[in-house]
Amino acid sequence: MAEISRLILIACICCCLHPFPAFACRYNVREVGFVDLGIEQYHLYGFVDKNTPAEIASSFEQISYAALLESNIQFEIVDVNQQRDHLAIKYLDSLQIRTFPSAVLVSPDGQSLAVPVTKPGSAARDFEQTLRSAIDNVLSSPKRNEILQQVSKAYGVVLLIEAADQQQNKKAKEAARSAIEQVAGQMEYLPKPIAHPPVLVEVSQESLSQEKVLLWSLGLETENSKLKTQNSEPHAVVLYGRARWVGPIFKGEQITQDNLTAVLFVIGEDCECDLDHRWLQGTMLPARWDENLQAQAAESLGFDPENPTIKTEISWIIGRGTSSYPGVPLGYQELVVEPGPASTSDERPATSDERRGTRDEGRVTRDERRWTFHAVVIIAGATVLITAIGLYIVFRAARRKS
Repeated sequence: MAEISRLILIACICCCLHPFPAFACRYNVREVGFVDLGIEQYHLYGFVDKNTPAEIASSFEQISYAALLESNIQFEIVDVNQQRDHLAIKYLDSLQIRTFPSAVLVSPDGQSLAVPVTKPGSAARDFEQTLRSAIDNVLSSPKRNEILQQVSKAYGVVLLIEAADQQQNKKAKEAARSAIEQVAGQMEYLPKPIAHPPVLVEVSQESLSQEKVLLWSLGLETENSKLKTQNSEPHAVVLYGRARWVGPIFKGEQITQDNLTAVLFVIGEDCECDLDHRWLQGTMLPARWDENLQAQAAESLGFDPENPTIKTEISWIIGRGTSSYPGVPLGYQELVVEPGPASTSDERPATSDERRGTRDEGRVTRDERRWTFHAVVIIAGATVLITAIGLYIVFRAARRKS
């Protein structure tokens, strides 16, 4: 009985001395963004019909599954004659697809994109090569590869998609660089250190034709290698973690230092209780996340985001914030960083000291909440400890009398 009492006392003391891991979040938004819980997958549907040769249908399925293993895209083969009630059949009508085999890429929010897996007049023996090339285009592009390399080791990426107007491009670029510089200057005050500041990645007008899938995944349509109906304005979006899209797309006059900074600072926050947890996992770009990127990310983070224990913990953290998948990245209908208008000539822009003061005030408020929470935990732990010691003393005194 005495040994059991000692064990109870030791357990109580351990609980009191180690309250923080149990109650405080030990991850920041960037770290959470590297964990893939499989809740926002893209789907590639391969369509065949009764006239599709069996060897073509088999190759379609085997090649696609193998090629997509290290990606966030799930493949499914659909026979349009035998599976007429399949949910993906509707994409054939909306995209006016009438020949098979064919393929459609569908994003988590329901956008669809026809993926050409055959060439007009090509022989059946050329199908495999055409299919492999099509899947490679779905999984990678020059700018997506650059984004993946940067987010795996840096704070995040500001993606700037240039317009035809060079003056607007210049203005947007200056705003992005100023936002990155501001965040870099505040990184020493982050709840957890991040080694490398945000990076600017630019998509020029000349490279738009190579980035059709990237632009589509962001909800931007292209026509003749230009942004459809919107090519007169540059666009900017913030990416982090496993190439996740966070915040709204800013365009034209909305691309300001303040707007970009507001989104960038979210990435460095810890996932404490007062942060809306829908910010923790934005929709990923469709891409291949191979072993090299995984190793690079793990080295940057100091832990393996594919570890099952880590995934379970992150899943629990995200589950506290919302019970439903937000659809488009971060549920923009509710989670919107309101774009502010460009400053007029009569408005004096805030100085760097004023911006830093505002940032520090916000940080002090978060620190106050955090330390208040920790103080409550310590008091509760101390109460348990004192009670345990009192019971132990009473127990020992009772034993001596007996």
